[in-house]
Amino acid sequence: MSDTAAWDFWFALHKAAVVLEREATRLIKDELGLSLPMFLVLSVIDAHPGPLNQTAIVGRLGLTKSTVSRSVEAGATAGWIDVRPDPRSRRDRIATLTPEGTDLVHRGDAILERSVLALFPRGSAEQAEAATTTLRQFVASVTVRSSRPSEDG
Repeated sequence: MSDTAAWDFWFALHKAAVVLEREATRLIKDELGLSLPMFLVLSVIDAHPGPLNQTAIVGRLGLTKSTVSRSVEAGATAGWIDVRPDPRSRRDRIATLTPEGTDLVHRGDAILERSVLALFPRGSAEQAEAATTTLRQFVASVTVRSSRPSEDG
C-alpha cells in the first residue's frame, strides 16, 4: 500500500469512526438517557454467553479500565448489571445483565437499527463481511503494534 493510500485509509477510517460515534452517542443519549460507554458495556455483556469479567469487557471495547469500572458500577447501582467476584481472580469482577439491562440493550439495538447508522454498508452482505474483516484485521494489526515496547524504551 502506498503512503497516500495508507493515509487515505486511515483518514477515512478516522472520519467514519468520529461520525458514527457522534450519531450513536446522540441517539442513545436522546432515546435511552444513557452514555455511549454505558450502552457499549451493556451490549458487550449481553452479547457474551455467560458471565464476563471486566478485563474481557475492556479488551472487547478498547475502553479504559476506569471507564468500564465506572460503567459497571453505575449499571449495578441502576439495577442493570449483577456483579460478583471473579472466582479466578481476586482483583476482577464478573458481570451479567439483569432483565432490565437486557431490555435496555434490545431497545438500544432497535434504535440504532432504525437510524442512519443502519444505512452502512449499502452494498451486499458480502461487501459488509469483507469490510468487517478488513477493519478487524486492521484493528488487530494496530493493537499488536501498539502493545510492543518502543525502540526508545
